[in-house]
Amino acid sequence: MPASESKPMGNIMWFKNVQVYTFTEEFSHSSAEMEAALAQYPFTPLSQLQETTFGWVPPFKDTEILVETVAGRIFIAAQIQDKILPASVINDYLLERLDALEEAEGRRAGKKEREQLKEDIRAELLPKAFHKTRRLSAWIDPKQKWLVVNAASEKSADDFTAQLREALGSLSIVPLAKSAAGAEILTGWYLDPTTLPVGTELEAEMELTMVQDPAVKAKYKNLDLAAPEIQLSLDSGMLIRQIAMAFTDQCQFIINEKFQLKRLKYADKLVEQASDSDDPRTDALMMSDTLSQLLLLLEAYTLSEGI
Repeated sequence: MPASESKPMGNIMWFKNVQVYTFTEEFSHSSAEMEAALAQYPFTPLSQLQETTFGWVPPFKDTEILVETVAGRIFIAAQIQDKILPASVINDYLLERLDALEEAEGRRAGKKEREQLKEDIRAELLPKAFHKTRRLSAWIDPKQKWLVVNAASEKSADDFTAQLREALGSLSIVPLAKSAAGAEILTGWYLDPTTLPVGTELEAEMELTMVQDPAVKAKYKNLDLAAPEIQLSLDSGMLIRQIAMAFTDQCQFIINEKFQLKRLKYADKLVEQASDSDDPRTDALMMSDTLSQLLLLLEAYTLSEGI
């Protein structure tokens, strides 16, 4: 299936890594209420002594509005800046200070003094440190009771939801897949493709882990799905923890045992169709429509399997 890498569209991206949460109760905040709440925590650039900063920004670049609704889905975005100050750099400076202290006073620094020196070095270096800026985007679907976060890591998604909870006052959500049975489901799909969600198929990339020792792993890429090596791994007690899949002619992705979607690639026809419009909301609608179809299938499967 021809697919395209995600392309930027204003400040919203074609989501490449999706972490999905479901609301445990009705989401009742209006766009106006959310706008007022997020406006209390706008993004501000790092000060010289800050190590990180988080704040809300407009999801689309052609407006200053922080909360926009497109086809019933509420889009929001946050911006994060982090100072780049590796521990190895601090430790190098610390060793120099400790050597100088020992040479000048003929003694070694104690634990408390070492910690103070390290804090002093950090304070000295922070104003000079480079920083990186990143954005996290999300949409809320009140009807389907989803919060869909475009985040590469679970920690980033959790940080995002924590900040959203602080801004709104409450956020009753749980991950789409709440139990640890996901690996068994992925393995079941491989063993019996007739159980796959409708319109999906497996592709030749997967990672397996040993049930008794998750540190033991096997990875296969560009290997025929019927290859005996895969069955041997399963026979040895391994389960599939993530596997590549395709959804009709719409997208390709990696799904893991937590039903998180990684490395999403969308069909060329979708990206080209969205490109016909200069309005980034067209991209947002096309992307969210595509993922919503897929998420409905996955959610139905998690409910039927009780994960």
